[in-house]
Amino acid sequence: MLGFSAVAKALSFADAARELRVSASTLSRRVARLEAALGTALLRRTTRHVSLTEAGALYLERCTDVLHRVEEAEALVSGLGGDPKGRLRVALPNLFGQLHVAPLIPDFMRRYPRIELELTFQDRYVDLVEEGVDVAIRIGALPDSSLVARRLATVRRLLVASPRYLRGRKPPARPQDLSAHPCLQFSHFADGETWTFSRGAERATVRVRPALRADNAEALRLAALGGCGVSALATFLVGEDVRAGRLVRVLEDWSIPEVGVFAVHPPGRLVASKARAFVAFVAERLAGEPWDSP
Repeated sequence: MLGFSAVAKALSFADAARELRVSASTLSRRVARLEAALGTALLRRTTRHVSLTEAGALYLERCTDVLHRVEEAEALVSGLGGDPKGRLRVALPNLFGQLHVAPLIPDFMRRYPRIELELTFQDRYVDLVEEGVDVAIRIGALPDSSLVARRLATVRRLLVASPRYLRGRKPPARPQDLSAHPCLQFSHFADGETWTFSRGAERATVRVRPALRADNAEALRLAALGGCGVSALATFLVGEDVRAGRLVRVLEDWSIPEVGVFAVHPPGRLVASKARAFVAFVAERLAGEPWDSP
């Protein structure tokens, strides 16, 4: 099953054999024995290409989950007798992961040398079960789901613009004034084009006019620095820019709702000691919001 899965994902016996450290002929015989036992072809083979049959695609979906559960069970049991070990797949939001999780990794690896980390940095929604991910870190309101979540930290957002943009313009005096300004919108935030503000007991909801939408917060930061408009960006990203005067806070007496940073993992599975170790380590290091807030 492991050999078939490796070939199916690489679509190459040679590449899969190198990954598993066996010969291609040995791997081919193993897959052939599996097909004989199942009574159906899982792969189409030509001299140049390997592809999945319909049965192979269905079998790959099921056996990926089975192999993941086997790996979790082995890691959980082995972890009872010593340090956590095994491969740990973690999905991280791109920018937050680079700025605030990646710097923690060397210390984590020194503390848990038997864990093999596999990190992916991307802002898209990752299906943990479908993609075989052990832990994901997500920012923002979590949709209702069956995932188990642990809150790690809180992210505060600021409304900012560059001095260049504000030069010669009347700054917004109240949230409703934003309708007259081009706004820079982060695509993945649930609030979309409707921005909510609070000031004490006051609440204001404004429909903004996005001049730029992007699924990468760094692109929005660069656009704000370039004088393209007003944006709501996290303090972990623009705090230094505000302190240095490269960006200026707008509507400073109004607040934008904070969002949480969460570690999530699928329920109903053995939570391996390696996953528990990673979540606990990151939670410890992120406690108290390590980024400065202006």
